[in-house]
Amino acid sequence: MSSLIPLLLLAAALAHPSDWPQWRGPRADGVAPSANPPVSWSRSQNVRWSATLPGWGTSSPVLHGDKLFVTSESFENGKRTLFTLCFDRHTGRELWRHSFPFGVDQRVHQKSNLAVNTPAATSDALFVAFGNSDIARYTHDGQLLWVTRYLELFGDPRMAWGYGASPVVLPDSVLLPWDHHKGPCFLIGLDPSTGKIRWQLDRPIGTSHATPLLVSHHGQSDILVSSKHRLTAFNAETREQLWSFGEGEGPFNGEIVNSPVFGDGLVFFQLWRQTPIYAVRLSPDGRPPEPVWVSRRTGPQEPSLLYYQGLLYAWMDNGVLTCLDALTGEEVYRRRVGGPANSSPVAAAGRIYLSDNDGMTYVIRAGRTFELLSTNPLGERITASPALSGPDLYIRTDSRIFCLRQVP
Repeated sequence: MSSLIPLLLLAAALAHPSDWPQWRGPRADGVAPSANPPVSWSRSQNVRWSATLPGWGTSSPVLHGDKLFVTSESFENGKRTLFTLCFDRHTGRELWRHSFPFGVDQRVHQKSNLAVNTPAATSDALFVAFGNSDIARYTHDGQLLWVTRYLELFGDPRMAWGYGASPVVLPDSVLLPWDHHKGPCFLIGLDPSTGKIRWQLDRPIGTSHATPLLVSHHGQSDILVSSKHRLTAFNAETREQLWSFGEGEGPFNGEIVNSPVFGDGLVFFQLWRQTPIYAVRLSPDGRPPEPVWVSRRTGPQEPSLLYYQGLLYAWMDNGVLTCLDALTGEEVYRRRVGGPANSSPVAAAGRIYLSDNDGMTYVIRAGRTFELLSTNPLGERITASPALSGPDLYIRTDSRIFCLRQVP
């Protein structure tokens, strides 16, 4: 058995069930198996606490131990300032904030800013990234240990929308891709102690804002990377490329925003923005996956997919929720729920949580029959994805963090 597998199993065993330490939670799938968040709330109902952030942002909060971490950006007097912030997750008291040393500026989409990447927390480190491909390591007490700036290392290709991928912590490195439309492109692992490049793989040209996915299956561990109009698998220990599903050519090849998701041996993903959804079954020994199905209709552009209790949920950018049978791809239902959406769905306690840009979060009963349980306003745009922990639901609006809990 690979020496990496015991490390991954040990990390999973040590992870506290109340932590939400990275993009889309402990398994990067948007699911909190032991959480029981509230069903209904408003700005005045079932709010355990709320806190105002400096400026605004679209990055999602993460939880580790008693702390909540998030990033933000302010723009005052013609000057951009980036922030890393830490709150007591139980009270909302701000524990520290750090004005992140600004690197090279980067154009971003009008609906976002440089505070777009979700941090990743471990027992002794906080890794943050920003939309200009700066990545850094903090201690949990707010000491900045190192900063690595990709634009200074590789040049500025002047991306139209910035860089949206979030860091992924591997046992021996911190993964943050370098994908854009001009090239060269790389898959990069940084030394977690120094921030120096530990390994670097050449990649075809193509833009991606999707966060890679680390999966364990058949006694092996793979890194799955969406980009270049394909899904590519690498051995997580040796970094050897194992297989590639889907092919494309050209400098503007295969821009992808949403991240793949893994469940019960299947990977669900898209190859490009607003393309059909694919399901493949992972194979042992590094062999290519087995194609299972392709959806008849296209999937979302920005929200990532959600696999939960045998069903696949696609939260479309126009506020339509599509539910598919995960084994066959058959459409179970399609219902309009809300307005335009960028946030990715999460699930717990037999419920699906969907947020839209109008500041509404919809709670849907999981299952083959559509049932809207509640509609919950917070009065400000939501594009970040929620975090779940025990009885608490953490939602980041543009400029606030809300901790929501059902009051007995």
